Amino acid sequence: MPLNKFNWELLSITRFMLAFIVMAVHLGTFDHTHFLNWASYFGGFESVLGFLLISGYSIGKSISKNKQSYFKRRIARIYPVYLASLATALILSFSSLNLAILPVLGLNLIFAMQIFTIGSFGLPTWTLALEVWLYAIAPLLLKLTYKQLNMIIYSSFLIYCIYTCGRTLYHWPYYFGTMYGINLFILAYVWIAGFALARFPEKNRFNTFTVAFIFLGHIALSFAIAAAYNYKHHSMNKFITKDLISFAAKAICLFWVFLVVLYNHKFKAFSTKTNRVFNLLGNISYPLYLVHIVIFIAFAKYNYSFGPVMIVVAIIYSWLLYLIFDFYSKKRATETVTAVPAL
Repeated sequence: MPLNKFNWELLSITRFMLAFIVMAVHLGTFDHTHFLNWASYFGGFESVLGFLLISGYSIGKSISKNKQSYFKRRIARIYPVYLASLATALILSFSSLNLAILPVLGLNLIFAMQIFTIGSFGLPTWTLALEVWLYAIAPLLLKLTYKQLNMIIYSSFLIYCIYTCGRTLYHWPYYFGTMYGINLFILAYVWIAGFALARFPEKNRFNTFTVAFIFLGHIALSFAIAAAYNYKHHSMNKFITKDLISFAAKAICLFWVFLVVLYNHKFKAFSTKTNRVFNLLGNISYPLYLVHIVIFIAFAKYNYSFGPVMIVVAIIYSWLLYLIFDFYSKKRATETVTAVPAL
């Protein structure tokens, strides 16, 4: 599909929706009204998988179009908002600031968390760190053949399946709690699947199969583990009445991402005004994803737990971070849009 025929605004609003789902999942811990419980059913981890697929796709398009300034564009996109978000986290947790955090801060600045530490000052940066590693190896991936990329995709997915089973059988840590960079091997499959889709559009049929396979495989594996766990603990009634609804919502989340990326050309173009709104929401999805938890923690310090206000504040603050620090996206908004940066 020609690049200029791709509906990037649809990806923008999808990125915002995924960030909103992640925020809804985290809000449940802080909100006494639980008014967004329904949104959390769509799955925080499934939203991360959606982010990674979109990220891999957009990076594949970006680096194919312009290799020379690739790293400069990535730094310009990531660092200003990230540094502002990190500063926000440090300021809002001022009572715990001490010299002991300096090594952890240094590791966060170079995205070496999940290698030597899991400390992130309340920011969900474990996925951002994973993306940065993948950004770094993208020029190498660019040189690989389609067959070699698929070998990596399916090998990584096999590792993911093994590790996911190990989380249940041997109580291995959640992906956030891993170290030594193993997340790169566990979760690279979905990002590289998006990258391969962008690099080899002529292989669309097999690309479609691959994305469908890894999404369905993830849902099937999660379903089987949950069913086995509930059967073992004699709680199949809970599984049927509650867990099945959650699995259906998670499947819908991944199916939407699948449609948006693989069948993007089937969606009609939006109006100019709608495009502007969708692009704005897509641009604030990055700061929103980073800072929402620390905003919630700040409210919790004052025993405030009214979710609707917390959500509004998180979105407004994310919008301000975009206006003040996201120079890359604002510059892109004034030019002819030929690519969308990934979260």
